[in-house]
Amino acid sequence: MTDAFSVPANDPALRLWNQIDEGLRIQISRHLAGPPVQIGNLAHGLGLQVLSAAMPSEISGQIRQRPEDLVYEIKVNLADAAVRQRFTVAHEIGHFLLHKADIDGDGITDTILYRSSLSDKKEAEANRIAAFLLLPWNATNKWAQTKFGEAVQPKHLSEIARAWHVSELTAGFRFGF
Repeated sequence: MTDAFSVPANDPALRLWNQIDEGLRIQISRHLAGPPVQIGNLAHGLGLQVLSAAMPSEISGQIRQRPEDLVYEIKVNLADAAVRQRFTVAHEIGHFLLHKADIDGDGITDTILYRSSLSDKKEAEANRIAAFLLLPWNATNKWAQTKFGEAVQPKHLSEIARAWHVSELTAGFRFGF
């Protein structure tokens, strides 16, 4: 079986994408359209439960495996802005896809700077996959080509952010600006 979802060689997340099981990549790719990517539907499709919760202001989110039923649960801070919550869900999905062995009943809790008990390398990987999921390279560039007559450029970041429901910081990070 081949992965039908095309990820170009210049996509900065390609190495991480290729670390994910091929069956999961195919399942995920069905959700990578937009704008915006329906990140909650993607989480649900992976069997993850997503909840908004009152959390301390320094906490953005958490993923854990509930001991009572072994379901993976993502909690996001309901006080955060919607684009922040979307990124947090995508970030926690990144941990699920790349660092599942590190998730237990206590889970992985991420601060507002996406720091946890995991290494900085693993947090950076979760951030890279989060941006990949929220802004699929080909779909976003195709959208920009239709909207602006050219591939993604720094001058497009605010409109990309608005259309794809992400922050300008996420859009800039994703496309290396």
